Amino acid sequence: MFAFIPLSIIMFRNTELRYKWLQKKNVGIPERFFDNHYTGRVRTPQYIILLLTVLMVFSSLPALEAKTASNTYVVVGTGIIYKENITAARQQAIANSLVSAVGLVSADLLSVDVLITNYEKLNEILYDRTNKFIQGYRVLTESAFGNQYRVMVQATVSRSSVKNKLTRAGILQAQKRMPRVLFFIAQQDLESDAPIFWWGSGMSFTKPVAEQVMAETMRERGFRIIEHGRRVQSMAHKALADSPDITGEEAINIGKALNADVVVIGRAIADNATNTMGSGLRSFMGTIDTLAFRTKTGDQIASVARNAVTANMDDVAGGRDALRGAASLTGDELGNQIAAAWQKEGLEADKIEIQLTGTKNLANFVMFRRMLNTIKGVEGVQVKELKADHATLNVDYKGKTRKLADALMLNAFETFGINIYEVAEDSLKIQLISSTPSAERAQ
Repeated sequence: MFAFIPLSIIMFRNTELRYKWLQKKNVGIPERFFDNHYTGRVRTPQYIILLLTVLMVFSSLPALEAKTASNTYVVVGTGIIYKENITAARQQAIANSLVSAVGLVSADLLSVDVLITNYEKLNEILYDRTNKFIQGYRVLTESAFGNQYRVMVQATVSRSSVKNKLTRAGILQAQKRMPRVLFFIAQQDLESDAPIFWWGSGMSFTKPVAEQVMAETMRERGFRIIEHGRRVQSMAHKALADSPDITGEEAINIGKALNADVVVIGRAIADNATNTMGSGLRSFMGTIDTLAFRTKTGDQIASVARNAVTANMDDVAGGRDALRGAASLTGDELGNQIAAAWQKEGLEADKIEIQLTGTKNLANFVMFRRMLNTIKGVEGVQVKELKADHATLNVDYKGKTRKLADALMLNAFETFGINIYEVAEDSLKIQLISSTPSAERAQ
């Protein structure tokens, strides 16, 4: 936990305000240092004692920070001098100060409870990887104090990168309006001979119980559910076949016309289970299978299958209860998966570093870089370093490193091949291997 006492507090003209502020921050300044009647002035010897005490508080802190701009912080870091190794202590002090700077951003974004609960995860994804979030820093001043070495550093932190990492890790939930959802659920229950579905002929007022429960479950979590009234049903009747089977593409097209963000297609089936008790009590199983698609991209973003078993003496009531149970479970998990995809959609691309060897043939390097720009999710490629037979690229990519590696493997080149020999969380190591012409191989 960091502490920072603004100079403006020390210089308060109102002694009572100064004393109360220091008390609130748990800084041990005895009340006797102040005038008993809070006249607004401090006697000169007392002011000196107060100032020295505050400075002692400052010097005892491992890191001291002050925000100087929207994403720039001044922080103090400390390193231990071991065996007179000043260089190592200085590096440790700088590293500690950068952790403090990144920590300040995470503290701005997260509550104290979330910080405590996810402390180990934050160490793993943020504090052990500060180089991924620090845009630049400079040492303002530095000095040794006994066996400690302190540096004052001005560091600029990429707030958006920290926010992206926290959101992708599921620690931070972005404040984003939930999507509009349109359901296409065909239901086969024990009271009907054939499936019922709202887009079917003569089923204008049909609303299967499974869809009702799923929709209500997701509505409680903030999802906006599109009701299929007469106008919607008329549109669907013209565009779709009179069949309970509907494809993702068909649902997406209807969804786009109705400004839906997500469409859900699926089947809900109620059936008799094998268990019985006595002459009247029987068990029933409800089973639901669903898929969800993002209308904007056509991508599948959720897949949920759930079932539930109930017992009842009446077939119709038992089947409905089983469907309600399965629908509640399905709606809850659909909400989880759709919300996760929805929150990640607006994130900026992550930076992935690609270390390339075998770039001596410049034409192969240029071809590889051009291909990289065509991969879905790649938003930019920058050359960080280019040497005789080695290059380092920074790639802005919306997705995980493994997904980028898999996409690269699907590309074939006439003059060279690629060997991806290391896949890390935020980096790839790739070798470009020149192909040997067929004529040369024959010789």
